[in-house]
Amino acid sequence: MPGRGERPAESLASTWDGDPERLRSQVEYRWGIDLYNCGYYWEAHESWESLWRQAPRGTATHALLQGLIQCAAAALKARTGQHAASRRIAARALAKLESALISAPGEIHAGLDIPTFTTDFRAFMETTPGSGVPPKLRLRGL
Repeated sequence: MPGRGERPAESLASTWDGDPERLRSQVEYRWGIDLYNCGYYWEAHESWESLWRQAPRGTATHALLQGLIQCAAAALKARTGQHAASRRIAARALAKLESALISAPGEIHAGLDIPTFTTDFRAFMETTPGSGVPPKLRLRGL
């Protein structure tokens, strides 16, 4: 089951210089989106984590990556029936994504429509526990 195995080897994210304009072209970022969209939430979290560590703290990019990581964790907790933990993590995730919106001009950051995703993720979290499916992440402008 995702999230119960060993931690994968470090990724190739060391090639990213932290520039937010280049984030959406990073393999780890796009791979994380694919993993998340296919329900591999723990693996998505792992794919994004090395990028998050390299993103300059206090930036919209750092907040976006942390929010995505937390959304993946919340989705995994929801899947495993840990609904209270899922809601707590989701609240922090949504706050991070909203912080990214405030810090970055426009609604699209790193190719993601943040307002639409946050609205959809919030609706998912408000469904009856265990009955919904997390919204997909959709890249724009690529």
